[in-house]
Amino acid sequence: MSSRVSPSRLELINQRRRLQLFLRIKKTLVDARNSTIQRIRALIAELERDRAEIAASFSEISELYKMAVAKEGIDRVDMLAEITPKVANVVTVNRGMYLGLEVENYGKYPIYSLMAEAPELDLALVKMRELLPKLLSFAEKETLFYALLNRVREYQRMINAIDYVIVPRIQDTIRYITLALEEQEREDFIRRKIITSFSA
Repeated sequence: MSSRVSPSRLELINQRRRLQLFLRIKKTLVDARNSTIQRIRALIAELERDRAEIAASFSEISELYKMAVAKEGIDRVDMLAEITPKVANVVTVNRGMYLGLEVENYGKYPIYSLMAEAPELDLALVKMRELLPKLLSFAEKETLFYALLNRVREYQRMINAIDYVIVPRIQDTIRYITLALEEQEREDFIRRKIITSFSA
C-alpha cells in the first residue's frame, strides 16, 4: 500500500489524521463493547434468578399434578388431556433488538368440571397459566443475551481489524512517507552544498 502513496507532506498529514480517526473509532468501539458486556453481566444475574424461580414453580406444578394423578388415576387425566385445547394464539412482537412472543387465549377456563375433578389439577393449571408469561419473558431475555453476545463479537472483530490490519498499514505508510521525505531533504541539502561549492 505504501508504494502506491506519493510521498508528500500533505499525504503525511492526511495519513496522520486517518490514524487519529481510527484510534478514536477504536476507543468508541471499546467503550461500546464494555458497556454491552456490563449489560450481559446484569442480564446473566437476571436469567439465573428467573431460572431458579421457574424451576421452583415447575417443581410445585409437578407435585400438584402427581397428586391429581394419584387421586384421579392416569386414565381419567389422559381423557381430560384429550378434550383440552392444544392450540394457543402466538403473536410476534418487535422488541427492538429481537422479536418477542405474546400468547393470546391460552387456556382461559378449564374444559372439565371444577366440582368433579381433583382440586390439585385445577391448581396446577392455574399455576401453569401464571408461569407462562415468566417462561416467555425468560426466553426473550435469553434471546437478548445471545443478541448482545453477537454484538460483542462484532465489536471485537472490528477492534481487531483496526488493531492488526488498519493501524499497522497506516503506520507503515507514515514510516514510508517520512523516510522518503527525509531522503528528499538529504538529497536537496547535498545538491545545495554542491551548487554553493561550485559557485564559490
